[in-house]
Amino acid sequence: MRKTSTKLLIAATLISTQSVFADFADGLVGGLVGGAVGSVITNEVYNSNKKSSQPTYRPVHRKSSHKKHVRKSTIRISDEMKIQKALAGMGFYHGKIDGEVNSFETRTAIKELNTAYGIGNSAALKPEEKDTLIYLGTLFIFDRYLIARGSDNRTKGKRIQTALKVLGFYHGKIDGAIGPGTRSAIAEYNSAKGYGTSAALDFESEYQLITQAREANDKNINDAINSLKAMGRPPVRTQQSTQKKQPSATPTSDNEPAEPRVIKLQTPQQTPPVNTYQ
Repeated sequence: MRKTSTKLLIAATLISTQSVFADFADGLVGGLVGGAVGSVITNEVYNSNKKSSQPTYRPVHRKSSHKKHVRKSTIRISDEMKIQKALAGMGFYHGKIDGEVNSFETRTAIKELNTAYGIGNSAALKPEEKDTLIYLGTLFIFDRYLIARGSDNRTKGKRIQTALKVLGFYHGKIDGAIGPGTRSAIAEYNSAKGYGTSAALDFESEYQLITQAREANDKNINDAINSLKAMGRPPVRTQQSTQKKQPSATPTSDNEPAEPRVIKLQTPQQTPPVNTYQ
């Protein structure tokens, strides 16, 4: 009876021991496996965090905070373009203002001008005619600036600069920028007109400035056109030059005697005899 119980006790002890060793082994293996898996997971998380923490280079096109002031290319108006503008302003040219004075349209306009004003029948320009057309083209440009509508700073600045230039107070470029030169011209204009010495214009003084400039520019245009017309007119002969020069009774020099003055004597009229007989 004791042997049986002892065997049962030993068997139970072995079973419990095996189960303990099995649990220990399973726990050990599970711990090793769990540790390995945990380390893998930990490494992946660490690497992902490391990758996410590291800055990645991406080409980003950032807009510069400094604004680039791009100026519009100022087109220089050549003398040839001014000739075309003058011909267009007088109604002889209807083409593009490109400076091609030898084009068919421009030469046709020149010929029409010469024919209309009696200058000739060719498509060539005389030197004085060319200079007048260049000046006239400039005046037409001034007229366009003076009558331009718009309240923006550029348009208003060009209008004021042109008016001051026409009246002889401004000698710079017409670019619409009211700088020191323009303000100095405004002060000079105000002083000349008795408006004070201010370098600014109020509404009334600006209106007077533009009005006076337009009147002066219109007069200059008319004078230039009249000078073109005068180129085709024949020289005016005075009445004195057309009459024959009468001989003078006084000597022309000390050695030349004066021509004798011819005096016609009138013969007395004979009265018919009076017949006393009836």
